[in-house]
Amino acid sequence: MSALSNEDRALIENGVDKFIYEHYPFEEREQRLETQGKFGAHWATFAELGWLMLPFSEHAGGMGGKLVDAQVLSRAFGRGLISEPWLEAMMAGKVLEHCASAELQEQWLAPLVAGELIVLLAHGESNVDLDFHAVQSRADLTAGGYRLNGSKRMVWQAGAADQFLVTAYVDDEPAIFIVDAKASGVSVSEFPAVDGRFAADIVFTDVELAAENLLSRGVRAETGLKRSVIFAFGALVAEMRGIADQMIKITGEYLNTREQFVTVISGFQALQHRLADMVIAKEEIQSLEWICAELATIEDLAERERVARSAKARAAKVGRKLCETGIQLHGGIGLTDEYVASYYLRRLVAIDAFFGDSQQQLLWLARRY
Repeated sequence: MSALSNEDRALIENGVDKFIYEHYPFEEREQRLETQGKFGAHWATFAELGWLMLPFSEHAGGMGGKLVDAQVLSRAFGRGLISEPWLEAMMAGKVLEHCASAELQEQWLAPLVAGELIVLLAHGESNVDLDFHAVQSRADLTAGGYRLNGSKRMVWQAGAADQFLVTAYVDDEPAIFIVDAKASGVSVSEFPAVDGRFAADIVFTDVELAAENLLSRGVRAETGLKRSVIFAFGALVAEMRGIADQMIKITGEYLNTREQFVTVISGFQALQHRLADMVIAKEEIQSLEWICAELATIEDLAERERVARSAKARAAKVGRKLCETGIQLHGGIGLTDEYVASYYLRRLVAIDAFFGDSQQQLLWLARRY
């Protein structure tokens, strides 16, 4: 149960919406990229406002919030198309919360929630999934600790990281290491992603790690990783809800101002039906968001994973159709780089691909159920 009340969440949502409105106007997107960099300039502000500590337990230095509280932020960040690696850092923070000892939490999680450090999870390889079955990276024992070799693909916002949480095998046992992003042997190859943000492929070549760099291993590492990604799935469904809200809003405004045959096109019944279809799709995504908000109440982790995968797969499919309909209703302007609609669709495509797209999630479900 969350330590925050409905009134707390309403106050947070109002504050976040105001912040997004003031600091993330789409028309200034290119200017922000030039002046604030690829990963934004508000990370310290996120910490000051408590947004980094919101989803963590009080004993881990957080506010005692749960996924339902993080979803408040995620919806607004979806509408604003933020540059800061909030979700990626929260995933790493959840791994630290579930896997790390109290001493390691003090060393790594405390500065993360204080905005002094950005830690990101580096897990996916040629195949990306919630668990370790596709991991090929290995850490071999040495006299002083471990030697890490392997590669990670499509690590979102990797260029912003001070530290990586890297999944690997030690003696055929799953493990998670904390690795300095600038350590010798770490090569980060950055590239722009489809949604206009940035990702990177990372190669680890004979990276020497001390024994204390081992965060966790065995079952604890496996379950901690899975719980972290399930949390991210729930937050991403909320982000898709935020995108859907905004897409409906801008599409309705466009239909009410665009004129054809000496009348605004919102009066055309066919277009009204298409807009109604978008609203129905948004309601479905919102229902999936509410389901995800209760994921923590599901004791069986396998069942929690099933629900999270199903919700993300369905929300991504419905959300993509919603955005495509909105762009079609906008006509040619909807496809331009100067208008926000296409960026919402691009973001939906990126979210869908995160740790397995809709088809991959459904195939996973089909194999097990």
